[in-house]
Amino acid sequence: MPDVFGRIELNVRKVFGEGPVCVHVGNVEECEIKRHPTYSKFRTDAISSGVRSAASSRLWESMIAMGRLSELDGDDRWLLVILDCTVPCFRSLSTRIARDFQVEREEIRSAMVATALEVWADTAVGVPPRHVRDRMVKAAFEASFRYAKAVSSEYSMDDIEIFRPETPAQDSALMASSIIDVNSIRDADVAEQIRGERLGALLQGLGCFDVVRGFHDEIRAGRRSGSVSQAVKASGLSRSRISNPNLYYYASDLYPSFIGLREAAGVMGIAESAAHRLIRAGEFPFPVARAGRSYKVSVRALMHFKDISDSIVHVDDIENGALHASGGLR
Repeated sequence: MPDVFGRIELNVRKVFGEGPVCVHVGNVEECEIKRHPTYSKFRTDAISSGVRSAASSRLWESMIAMGRLSELDGDDRWLLVILDCTVPCFRSLSTRIARDFQVEREEIRSAMVATALEVWADTAVGVPPRHVRDRMVKAAFEASFRYAKAVSSEYSMDDIEIFRPETPAQDSALMASSIIDVNSIRDADVAEQIRGERLGALLQGLGCFDVVRGFHDEIRAGRRSGSVSQAVKASGLSRSRISNPNLYYYASDLYPSFIGLREAAGVMGIAESAAHRLIRAGEFPFPVARAGRSYKVSVRALMHFKDISDSIVHVDDIENGALHASGGLR
């Protein structure tokens, strides 16, 4: 049976296989850069970059950013990738400690991975992405020696500097206000309808409803999947006055996955230069993806920062709201 290192590698291989991997925006089809390595080649490059200096590696900076972005969606695939590309440097040390101090190698390796994950969580705020991998490795090394000391009194830890992660700052959020608070409406069907019609009216007012109509046509034709089916399950409603109960989707499906840093800074109310300074200092409020020399910001991460809920909406409600806004219904 494989140990924790082997299980991490097996799980990553199940996800990526030998297909192309995009570390810029996470999706090969959405990336502006058209050539992507297989996972094996990507892993080899990442390990080599980590050995030289992860702090100076753009590849590791992008990997850490993708790990943070994926976590916002409850996806741990990129965190597994980070671990898979980190644990090779743990192998020889864990074997040596297990041999020298007569402890189980699996226990040493489990302690290393657990500590690396703790540092990952503790460095989510206030630590530049380029420094995260090195801190994970340093803390894992120290944890392996601490474990050895706990089971054997033959080793002294006096010369080991104990790493204490920084305390993450509290997330900031901006609350949106409305004349009608949908959350206070007791009838869930009515609240859902109001949310959808509001969004439809807004999209009509912005002059972009033709694009939305095309998106709806794809849903009706069955060419859209993924979050649509998730939205149907999450909704849990059984409204009778809708054309089809399977035509739900998340509002964020209408938006691009990523936008430029300038646009994101505008939404946040700061200058683009200020956004660059925050990124360099590791103080940007959420992770960003790097594509070449530019930065891309996840729209869902931006929505989370602005405390904009990703509402589940129905095609009928969106279209009715747009129709009202255009004067089609009196």
